[in-house]
Amino acid sequence: MWILAAATLVGATGAGLASAAVTPSVDGSVAASPAPTPHGVATTPRPRAVTPVRPQTTDAAAVQGAMRAVLASAGVGFEVFDRTTSTVLTSHLADQRFAAMSQVKLLIALDVLARDNQKVPDDATKQELHQLLAHSDDRVANRFWTAGGGPAIVTRMVSRLGLSGTRPPGDPGEWGDTLITAQDMVTVYRYIADRLPEPDRNVILTALADTSKIAVDGFDQYFGIPDGIPHTCRAAKQGWGTSGSQAVMNSTGLVGSDWRYVVIVLARAPVNSYSTLPAVVTAGARALANLVSPASS
Repeated sequence: MWILAAATLVGATGAGLASAAVTPSVDGSVAASPAPTPHGVATTPRPRAVTPVRPQTTDAAAVQGAMRAVLASAGVGFEVFDRTTSTVLTSHLADQRFAAMSQVKLLIALDVLARDNQKVPDDATKQELHQLLAHSDDRVANRFWTAGGGPAIVTRMVSRLGLSGTRPPGDPGEWGDTLITAQDMVTVYRYIADRLPEPDRNVILTALADTSKIAVDGFDQYFGIPDGIPHTCRAAKQGWGTSGSQAVMNSTGLVGSDWRYVVIVLARAPVNSYSTLPAVVTAGARALANLVSPASS
């Protein structure tokens, strides 16, 4: 969930807002070809235990169909990336922009950790980051957003990670209206898993692996990956809310042993479908489960 930042931002506008007024595109119906390797991340993963390479794929149209069987009007985008083989296993409209909702909290956390040349934060900051990510605390997000210059956080992370479709919000106080793509979210998780110094990586992954069922605002955040891909390791960040006339639900994270898979499922629909969208995202995650579940590893 997300709420408006309470404090007025000083100097929050600027170069990063040049294209912030872009409206999220309406989802199409043609499945995308497998996406290229995301920009800005090394293509060779760090050495790890040998895992068999699986030729299995999931038809993107089948995943899309499972989601739209729940809500025909849903616009959806998704991607699954295998970090072991550096392969996109399935993808659909992965370059389409969706409102970020609480996915922007990952960028906020990375920006906090990037300060002082990646110096390990003090215990109080670690606890705030845990609250921000595990419990999706908007009050913590507001404090970090304001202190970091609001949209400038997004601009910095776009540059640092090499994100191609992510844009700051048009209104500096509405951090949930930051625009993301499924492909860029894959890049974010690959950056966390493969490029962050280990102490910082542990701060983020420990929080994401400790995601509470009920968020600070009372919302059940176990839709999508938690309910759709159970009985496996996960480090997930959920997002929910409204952006203009649209309801938006996002489920993203690392799944499997050694965080092998990046799973991104994004969905939007008219605001009167708000209560149905969690089931849409869960249906998508469930349809992707055969790619990342222990039984298929």
